[in-house]
Amino acid sequence: MLRRFFAVAVLCLLATVARAADDRDFTIVNATGYAIRFIGINEPGDDDFSENELNRNLANGAALDVKFSKADKGCTWNMVIAWQGYTEAVIFKGMDLCKISKVTLRYDHGTKTTSYVWE
Repeated sequence: MLRRFFAVAVLCLLATVARAADDRDFTIVNATGYAIRFIGINEPGDDDFSENELNRNLANGAALDVKFSKADKGCTWNMVIAWQGYTEAVIFKGMDLCKISKVTLRYDHGTKTTSYVWE
């Protein structure tokens, strides 16, 4: 009887965790070769990227899980990235976060271009 109780409790807990996840939640992996100091994610039309997703620099090779609240609406979002020691930033527009679970940021030294690969 006790074993059955624990099995039901675990299933309820797993169902609660699954419902808590948002389709737009995703992971950012820094594969640029540089530390990132700022990551901002906004809805299209909101160009005030003042909220930083990072509480400290994201080192090269490190990852960040981005979580959305239910109050946020829509699948399409913009992301801005800024590196430690540089004033320049790169913006990626129109990311469909309902289809993306992982974004790997890359930097091509030859073309000096930042890009991302998504899964």
